[in-house]
Amino acid sequence: MKIKSTAFVVSGLKPSQYPLSDRPEIAFAGRSNVGKSSLINAMLGVKKLVKTGATPGRTQMINFFSINDRFFFVDLPGYGYAKVPAEVQKKWGPMVET
Repeated sequence: MKIKSTAFVVSGLKPSQYPLSDRPEIAFAGRSNVGKSSLINAMLGVKKLVKTGATPGRTQMINFFSINDRFFFVDLPGYGYAKVPAEVQKKWGPMVET
């Protein structure tokens, strides 16, 4: 498939903040700092659509990216070691489980 358009759509912490759409979603999940965000950028052939960082825990919300106006890539926060406050980590479980 040729990637013709990519766009950041929204970041959310709860389902009411997620896009209302019947488009398919491809979610990227994994441990903290393994390169989920970098993988999305590489797959799309871009360098800075998805923010990346060397510090674990850079992604703290669920981020939706529209691909070709046909489906979403969804970048999830990493699980495991992350340099974020415990209160932030506690929100990640329910956020991903919905």
